Amino acid sequence: MTNRNICFISPEYWPLAGGTGAYIYYLSNELMKNGYNASIVTGSNQNLDVQVNSQLKVYFQKIPKVPIIKSFMLAGASYRKLGSIRNTTNVDITHPQLPLTPSFAIPPNFGKTIVCTVHSTWKGEAEAISREPYNRLNANEKFLTSFNWVLRFFEVGMIKRASRVIAVSDFTRQELKKYYNIPENRIRVIHNGVDACKFQPAKDKQKIKVELGLNSDDTIILSVGRLYARKGLFTLIDAIPAVVKRFKNAKFVISGKGQSDEMAKLHAHAKRLDVEDNILFTGYYPDQKLPKLYQAADIFAFSTFYEHHPFAVLEALATGLPVVATTVGGIAETIETGKNGLLVKPFNSKQFSDAILYLLEHSTEAAEMGINARKTIVEQYDWCIVVKEAMQVYEEALCGV
Repeated sequence: MTNRNICFISPEYWPLAGGTGAYIYYLSNELMKNGYNASIVTGSNQNLDVQVNSQLKVYFQKIPKVPIIKSFMLAGASYRKLGSIRNTTNVDITHPQLPLTPSFAIPPNFGKTIVCTVHSTWKGEAEAISREPYNRLNANEKFLTSFNWVLRFFEVGMIKRASRVIAVSDFTRQELKKYYNIPENRIRVIHNGVDACKFQPAKDKQKIKVELGLNSDDTIILSVGRLYARKGLFTLIDAIPAVVKRFKNAKFVISGKGQSDEMAKLHAHAKRLDVEDNILFTGYYPDQKLPKLYQAADIFAFSTFYEHHPFAVLEALATGLPVVATTVGGIAETIETGKNGLLVKPFNSKQFSDAILYLLEHSTEAAEMGINARKTIVEQYDWCIVVKEAMQVYEEALCGV
């Protein structure tokens, strides 16, 4: 057992509401099982220091909820908090999350080494959404494109301070080399993980549908994720008419929250296509209830056009769902088309509808993909596997290997 002290900095942690928060939550839990002590500096609606147990202390910092602004506000609060933490804790590894943790979040000479995880890059996000109509972007995305050089300045500053950089996919590794010229020997690819016990195949799918207020006779096509432009939900909605024309009982459940006008834009688009009655927008779905939402689904659809290694896809695979997803980012590193899901090109609603229809019309093949989906997670992406790779990187960084 390793007795190391690790300190995470992340705008998200608890309650779980996004991928970065989930990453910190599950990784820190697995590290503690392996003897690590964890400190977590994170954003909240109040200032509060919580000693969760003998191995875990969480420092909640009061910051606004505005997406990019909160990262900079947390960075300032983190700098001050870490100044006091160093007086009581001998931190071995400082582990910030990028691109959401600017370089000034960590005081000089804090801890023995810095290892950062890159979940996406500011440059990559700007490049991706530049192809989307401007009126579909939310205020956060408009800021991201307009002030991208400022965001990149602080992002690169943190990467340069790190002894090791964990890329959540090989696609991420390639972006780091392409956009920021990060040396290959400092990058380690460690894919995200998922709790295979929490997300499991349904034993009685029809019963769960009724529990959630869905029609047990409906075929549920589920999409989970924040309502950002890059999630490609307009493409998914464009695919719906062709599906419901053949399968009247197909119901598309879109789960996730967005900024004030994003839901309205999607509703309006669905109304133009006359498929409003075929879509259920759930809004934010609490993390503790999320496993049942996946279990109620028959197919998982992920229409994103920019992604690195999305948790939603991993959760769907763990639940034993056949997945229809785009070929972008690290998704193709996890899904083998025809084996544990189907891959289609981004922005291509025809391919999307065709793939969904194929699964609906070939139930035996769809069921086989679901079995293989679960197998993929258990054998490769359970957190107990991922944590061993992370621990190896920590030791490399500490030893200067």
